[in-house]
Amino acid sequence: MWEYEEYSLTNTTWSGNPFDLVATATFTHAKETRTTEMFYVGRDTWKFRFTGTRTGNWSISTSSVNSDLDGHTGSVTVSPQANSDMKGFLTHVGNKYAIMVEDVDHLEGYVYQVFMNQQDYEQQHEHSSRILGHPNRSGLIADYWNNTRENGFDIYFFAVFYSWFRMGALSINDFSGSADAELDQPDLALFDTLELAIRYAHEQGGRIHIWAWGDNDRRQTPNHLGDGFRGKRHKRLIRYIAARLGPLPGWSMNLGFDTIEMPNAEADTAWWADQMNRTMGWPHILTSRGWQDDSLGANSYAGFGGNPYDLETTDKGPADYREIRQNLEAYRNKPSIYEERHTYNRWKCWPSRVPDPDRLNETGCRRLIWWETMAGGMGGFFGHFSDRFNKYGPFQANGPCGYHPDSIKRAFRTHQEFWKNGRLKLSMLPDNSRVSGATGYCLVTTDKKHFVFFVEDADSITVDLNGMPGSQPVTSVDTKMDYCEIDRGTLTAGIHTIHLGRASDWALAVGRNLMFDAFIIHKN
Repeated sequence: MWEYEEYSLTNTTWSGNPFDLVATATFTHAKETRTTEMFYVGRDTWKFRFTGTRTGNWSISTSSVNSDLDGHTGSVTVSPQANSDMKGFLTHVGNKYAIMVEDVDHLEGYVYQVFMNQQDYEQQHEHSSRILGHPNRSGLIADYWNNTRENGFDIYFFAVFYSWFRMGALSINDFSGSADAELDQPDLALFDTLELAIRYAHEQGGRIHIWAWGDNDRRQTPNHLGDGFRGKRHKRLIRYIAARLGPLPGWSMNLGFDTIEMPNAEADTAWWADQMNRTMGWPHILTSRGWQDDSLGANSYAGFGGNPYDLETTDKGPADYREIRQNLEAYRNKPSIYEERHTYNRWKCWPSRVPDPDRLNETGCRRLIWWETMAGGMGGFFGHFSDRFNKYGPFQANGPCGYHPDSIKRAFRTHQEFWKNGRLKLSMLPDNSRVSGATGYCLVTTDKKHFVFFVEDADSITVDLNGMPGSQPVTSVDTKMDYCEIDRGTLTAGIHTIHLGRASDWALAVGRNLMFDAFIIHKN
């Protein structure tokens, strides 16, 4: 379970552009069927992939107008997962992110927070440290992953742009013109490296968030292809992405940023997602920053205010917990993410004056990530820019918006450790009326067996546990320090004051965080 299988077929009868040859493989289980396309890998070889979503036997059959790829049959047996760190595909229950655990029906809540390091691994400018800039840099993937974990995250970020066609390319300007022959086929080396990054994170229990394209005014979107956004070149690429990446767990994808600049942004965004979803065969959450559409798997908020997007925070937002909760609860049928990058001290480095430049200082970043989770599971995006990007993404190693200091790395690691293994229950809802005596927030499950509290600048907290069955253990964690659970004994239903010993920002968990609790929710 959750380990993909790859199959290879030899085809000596093809002609024309091999990336236009359509062939499919269908995998049939007693309870479901999944169909995926084959993909060309060079010479006379086509491949296709499969990841089981249920244990048991699956039959295989292939179909194509090409005789060498048509009519193959077989079977594959899926056994329970061997690596407990590896989870399945990302999905959702209502407005919460959820991840498949035992199989497609067994889900647990997932805290979706992305880390970006454009200074060392993910440059958007030509530089020797950009992993997707050259095939010989794949060895940096492990370094990027370790840096992601050191900073307290288990999702790292990659932007592809025109590297789909030539590794390292950022825009159409890197080609001879919009009809350049290189644009007629994907770059296989790019896919090799991107897949390695997906697999590496997935095997460690993590994920990857991909930006497929970039900024229209910088000529980084597919509308600049000779035949346009919905043209043959883009459709060919979409099919190839879906065939190669669709069967792999461990990734999500955003269309691009500043998409308001595109001539048909909202309609083209929905079309792109429809094309991907129709072809992938397995679920992946797709977003497009600023747009709300049924075709998209999550609502992605832009963050500058004043633009005619469907989804946007206040200027340089979000302003506070209240706004985060309001944004998250506005659409209860799917999860949401702030896909504006809330990089450390970003507004202190902004080229023009902004209100409240301290909003993303250390305290602001630490509380923002907790507010996002305590609002019910808003997705977020942290990290830092490159000094080689452009005037809007400044970075100086010794400047105000440089690397995370050790103290904020520690705080982010504590947040990640606290919420791992499904502590964000899928039935949890905010109920801040249960906190008094300090600025605080509460999440509680519908059965009232599990509570999480987060309080700011407090040395004690009064909590309302009315309705809680039986006696439940209580632990606290100082969110500014290295992760350490402090046993606070057990409590029964009622109102209790808990003395924390020192003033800080504290998280408290009430209830037994057993893994099987996650399995009570099944997605039909």
